[in-house]
Parts: sequence; structure tokens; C-alpha cells
Amino acid sequence: MTVIRSFPGRIRFSARTPAAVQLLQQQAELALDQIDTQVAVEYNPRTKRGLLTFEKNNDLTQLLIDVVEGMAQTLAASRIATQVNDETGALVPVVVQEDEPEDEIENPVWIISKKVMNHYMTRMFMPLTLRPYWTAFNVAPLLWEGVKSLRQRKLDVNVLDAAAIGAALAMRDFNTAGTINLLLDISETLEEWTKEKSRSDIAALFSGDKKPVWVMRDDEPVAISSDELVTGDLVVVRSGSRIPVDGIVADGTALVNQSSMTGEPLAVEKSVEAEVYAGTVVEEGRIIVYAQSVGNDTRFAKIARILTESDERKADIHSQAVQMADKIVPFSFILSGIVYAVTRNVTQAAAVLLADYSCAIKLATPLAVRSAMLEAAHNGAVIKGGKYLEQLAGLDAIVLDKTGTLTEARPEVVRICALNGYSEEFVLQQAACMEEHFPHPVADAIVRKADEAGLVHSEDHAEVEYILAHGIATTLDGHRTILGSKHFVNEDEGISFENAEDVIAECSGAGLSLLYFACGNELAGVIAIKDPVRDDAAEFIRKLEDMDVERIIMLTGDGEETAASVAADLDIQEYYAQALPDEKTSLINNLREQGYTVAMVGDGINDSAALTTADVGVSMKHGADIAREACDVMLTGERLDSLTDAMDISKRTMRRIKRNFMFIVASNTLFIGLGVTGIITPALMALLHNSGTVLTCVHSMRPMLPERRAPQLAISE
Repeated sequence: MTVIRSFPGRIRFSARTPAAVQLLQQQAELALDQIDTQVAVEYNPRTKRGLLTFEKNNDLTQLLIDVVEGMAQTLAASRIATQVNDETGALVPVVVQEDEPEDEIENPVWIISKKVMNHYMTRMFMPLTLRPYWTAFNVAPLLWEGVKSLRQRKLDVNVLDAAAIGAALAMRDFNTAGTINLLLDISETLEEWTKEKSRSDIAALFSGDKKPVWVMRDDEPVAISSDELVTGDLVVVRSGSRIPVDGIVADGTALVNQSSMTGEPLAVEKSVEAEVYAGTVVEEGRIIVYAQSVGNDTRFAKIARILTESDERKADIHSQAVQMADKIVPFSFILSGIVYAVTRNVTQAAAVLLADYSCAIKLATPLAVRSAMLEAAHNGAVIKGGKYLEQLAGLDAIVLDKTGTLTEARPEVVRICALNGYSEEFVLQQAACMEEHFPHPVADAIVRKADEAGLVHSEDHAEVEYILAHGIATTLDGHRTILGSKHFVNEDEGISFENAEDVIAECSGAGLSLLYFACGNELAGVIAIKDPVRDDAAEFIRKLEDMDVERIIMLTGDGEETAASVAADLDIQEYYAQALPDEKTSLINNLREQGYTVAMVGDGINDSAALTTADVGVSMKHGADIAREACDVMLTGERLDSLTDAMDISKRTMRRIKRNFMFIVASNTLFIGLGVTGIITPALMALLHNSGTVLTCVHSMRPMLPERRAPQLAISE
């Protein structure tokens, strides 16, 4: 709650819920209890703004400003809800205190600092006689992991680490053994921190709020934790609140914003027996929902779970790094044996085990992949697995759905052509009057155009009938009045288009969609509608070209004229009109057979098969729920650039992994050479090797994109 502006006698404020306004009114009345004056409160839940009006007095104005600001501080530390008053039966506001905040993931620098400080402080103050036992106790888990691998007949990195520590212990070099253990622990800490941080941040993009929910108990609403919800609960959801369950409306009517699940741009009216989803928001009204799925079983939770389980979709280069690390281990033992056979020097032979290649390779690669996925999520692209990050780096063909991807999916009326003696004002006014009963994008465009023209929608017509996939019809002054497609108006209703051929041809040639308005068995007008191309679409296409994407293809279910118009606007050379879902899939299969790595970008139900078929399926944030589940990459913001950023991140990640590999091989070869020749001691060698491993891990975690291109975390409501 904040004060927007104030004048003597008037304070304009914003408030998120009506309940908060009720509490404000109570606080204002308490503050004015000893003052002979009255204050009136008005509030509009749609705009979430309110107005306090009272006597024009500067002192009184300041007093009420203090009340509003005091309320803002209270609301910042608490939540406002409503419950039924036992005596009056009226809804009254109550304050529900916030839960204790969840523990945040510690800063890795602080974690590592504590480990290093604890290690050296303990060794400093520990008696010399106890240090060997303390070191042996700390390294025992690593030795045991090596023994377990041997028992399973595996010669992997665990065996090599155990052998290196065992060699140090055998030489009674306890400092070296402890240092190896510390540095291995730091490397694993960095890996685990990155893993948990990426999971928590990605999941936060889709996690619901932690507000209490209201359920009916003995015919009264009771606030409970969302964790206590069970199937069969009757959940009360009011204006401004998020629906916490998947279920069926049992009572009430409300406008529900479902854009987070279905991609619908406008709120949808939901009444008894209508289906609603967790994560959607009630914009206006009040409903009681019978819970069918709660908690982790809701569709909303399943999307978050897909993201947090992305480790199961590891990149091929990640798996290759792990396999390579294990394959190198036998060669380290062979080289160590050769050195001992030639030199008969245990120290020089142990040097080979103290500086191996596998540890850094095994840790640095997954760290780079996870860090890249986290950075991509912060830039508005949730990548559901490392394998898709790797495939993004190799994209050379991309297929783009037109509607909702390259266009705004927000149509607008660009032309009204009146015919047969009717006026443009009449056509627009009556079309708006009919369409305002049906909240969908085209109807909204017509109503919006009428509002801009200052036309009043008079209810002179009879009840409006909606005819599925065709149009709408009513009766005006005794004449049947219809609005819809050419097929509906011309073919089904038999309305002649004799005087409209030129207009139809002109508008169709311009790539516009047409609606036909007829009154009294004759065509009264044609309404031309265009879905505008996104402002950033052309720049997005040019960026794809600059990133060496060889084939950029636009697909659409629209007619040839509309497809050609959009392709010309965006300078796309290859496009296909009137494409059906199976044709989209066939095109992608053909591209893959030709050797292309293909990405499909779409948002509709009809795109889901193509999203699954492509090497990388990309869905927009407003996409249908099936498209969002089928995709491999989900754009959580409005920026098309999020996809090119993700592609850029993936390319940089692959380059970084290759550079890491070259550094690991070169540095450890140098360390082994220095150790075998006796130039450096085993302790110094262990320090250099493990320090290099830590530095490689830290380098793997650095941001891929320049800082200027890293926007704030994009969260989709």
C-alpha cells in the first residue's frame, strides 16, 4: 500500500486487496476517533487504487498520510486476509503473519573460507602427536570410496584420489594428505553449491507463493497452510489471489487469468463445473474450488519439477567428460608404475598420482553446464537439461511459428469498409455491441477500436448467439444481424458479396484477416484485422542470421497472403502457409534427415508434436500448457532475444569446456613432469594440482555473457 498523490481533503493510494482497504478504513477511524470529522473510502479492485476523501485540512491530511504509510509498513511484514465474523457473518480483514523465511543458500566464498580456516586453525592448535590421527580420520571417507570402487572392480577417479592420499600417508606426509583432502572438498563444495543454486533459482521461476489458503470447514472459511491441502478440499479463492489447486469450480463466478498455463491473453470467466488450474489468478470475483490435484500433483508443480530434475538430461559432453575422467585413471597408475620401475623412487612415482587429469575434468565440465543453465534462466530461457544446452550450440536450422511468436497475438482493427449504404460508424458500433459479450482477442480488438472512436455500445439488439468456429448472430430492429467468417456469412447464410470483391481482394492482398458484418440479408461492411509483428522480431531474425543459422523458416496456419506479408516485413525468405500439425512435423523430420540440428519455436497445442520432434523445442511463456510441457527450452519473459542469449551462452559454454580441457592437460602434464624430475616436492605438487582444479572450477562458474547483457531474473506470473 502506497500513497500515490495527496491534496488537502484527498489522498489517492494503491492497495493490492480489498481486505487491506477495509483494514485501512478501520485504522483511519481509530486515528480520527477524537476528531469530529468523517472520512470516505473508495476502492477499485480492477485498478487496485483507492481514494480517501475528508475535510480540507492540512493537519488532517498529514495524519491520514501517516496512517496509510503505517499500513504499508504493517503489510510489508504481514499478510492480509479475510474471515467471517462469528457474530455478524460479515467478512472482516485479519493479519496473517509471515512464515519464517527459508534459509538461503550460503555464499560459496564464505563456505570455502570456513573450511580453509577450520582446517588450518585446527592443525595449528592441535598437538603434533594427534595430527596424523586427525588427518587419517578426515581422509578415511575418501579412502573408503576408493576401496568400494575396487570391490566393484572399478578403476575410477575415487580409486585414484584414494591412491594419492594413501601414498602421502605411506610417506608420512600428513600435511600433503590433508591438503589434498581439503582441496577435493572445496572442489566438490563448489559443484554442489552450483547444483543447488541452479535448482533453487530455476524452481523459483515457477514456484507458487507461500500465502495461506482458505478452505471451508463447517461451512466457514478457515486459513491453513498450502501444505495442508488435500484432495476434496473446498478452497475459497477471492480477487487478486492465486488458485492453489487443480480442480472444478463448485460455487461462484470469477474472471481467471490463465496466461501462466494456457497462454490466453485475457481473463476467462469461470463458473460452476468449470476447470481451473493451480498457478492461475482470480482477477475479479470469488469462487469455491473442489480440489482434484494438490501440491506436487498439480500441473504447475510438474513444470517446476521438470526443471529441477534436469540433471537426468545431461549433456553428451558432460557424460563424455565423466567417462574420459574414469578412462584416464588406469594410465595414471601405469605411468606411476613405469616411473617407479625406472627410478626406484617412491616419491617420484607418487607424484604421478598426486597430479592427475581426471579430477579437474570430471568437476569442471558439469559445473560449466550447470552455471550456463542458471545464467540462461536469469536471462529468460529455462533450459530443461544439459543435452539441450549442447544442442543449442549446434543449431543451424530454426522453424518459427508465426502467431504468438513473431506476432503479438494481440490483433487490432486497421480498416473498416462500409458497403450498401451503411456507415463505418454503424458497422463498428454494432459489431462492438455484439462482440463485447465474448471475451477473446478479436472481440477485444473490435471493442477497443469502438472505444477509441468514442462510439457508445447501445443494447438495441436481441440476445447474441455464438456459433462455434463461424461467428455470432443476433436480431437488430427485426433484422437478422451476423458477424463472422466468409464461409459463415457468404456460404452458410447466403449473403451476396457482389459489391465487396475489390475490397476483399485489396485487404487480403495486404495480408489482413477479414470479418464480414451483414444486416438484413445484405453485406453491411468488412472489418480488416491485423496481428502486429512484434517490435523485436526483425532484430531477432537478423541475430539468428548473424549466429550462422543457415535455415530460418516461418510456419503458419494462416493463408498465403497473410504469411507472405509477415515474411516480407521480417525479410524471411522461406515460409509455409496453411501448415497443419503433421506438415510441421514432416518439415522438421526432413530437415533432420538433411543433417540439420533443428529448433522449433511455438506456443500452441498444434505445435506440440513439432516441439517434440525437433532437436530443441522452444515454447513462449504464454504458450499452451501442453506446449510448455513438451518443450526443451521455455522463454519466461517477453524477449525473443532470450533465445539468442541462450544460444550464445551455449556456444560460449562449449568453447569454455574445450579451453578448460586444454588447460587441465597442459598444466597437469607440467606438474607431473616437475614432480617426476624432483624439481618440486609432492606437497607442492598436490597444492598446485588441486589449486588448478579449484581455479578451473571457479572459471567454469563465471558468467558467459558480458555483464551489460545480464538482465534481472525473469519471473513469469
